[in-house]
Amino acid sequence: MKSSMRPTMFLLLFWVGLFNLTFAQKTWVDDGVTITKLDTLADGYEALRGAFIIENSTIYEVMNLILDVDGYDWVEGESKSKMLSVDQMDSSFTFDFFVRIPWLFVKKTGRVRVDVHYKDETFYTKSTQIREYDRDEDYDLVDFYSAQWRLEKYRGKDVKVTYLGVYQDQKMLININGIIINRIRKRLNSTFHNLITRASGKVNPNGALVWPITNADKALKSDKD
Repeated sequence: MKSSMRPTMFLLLFWVGLFNLTFAQKTWVDDGVTITKLDTLADGYEALRGAFIIENSTIYEVMNLILDVDGYDWVEGESKSKMLSVDQMDSSFTFDFFVRIPWLFVKKTGRVRVDVHYKDETFYTKSTQIREYDRDEDYDLVDFYSAQWRLEKYRGKDVKVTYLGVYQDQKMLININGIIINRIRKRLNSTFHNLITRASGKVNPNGALVWPITNADKALKSDKD
């Protein structure tokens, strides 16, 4: 691994400070998936932490699914994602996402850079929202985005997965943020179960990262041919 994949002090503090929080407001358990609503953030933000085990897999098998942004058929919800660029040397990728919830008249979009770090048989991701770019005017820019993953080798042949999503309350005349967060929680629960199904029970799971090929990479390869 490149030295750029070593977690920074900020990233380590982030994981220690947020993933190990014990001040939980409520916890849901569903067939091996635990989702906790954390009650530690400032007003205006909500955090949901997911935790589960993927059996007979590897951290590479799971990370490759997370890297494959254009193949997010296992992600539940009213959203779609599009990979923009992949920088394998810098261990990062950038993608756009689009969320459309008709019953709330919500159309949101955002651009995110995700840095992938590795240490002690554990992958960490850190997302950074990009605000200045030419976007689809049909969608409003999302106010805040943060989604982090931790994939840890567990019991030799399993993977312990922890996810942390931080969401900003929607500014509306009627306070329905509780309904929105509950909807997100249900979508996350289905997403985690889909990920378990896709990545578990592998006879020969991946033992290396497979970085996606973007359209720009395909064009360059075609030019060489």
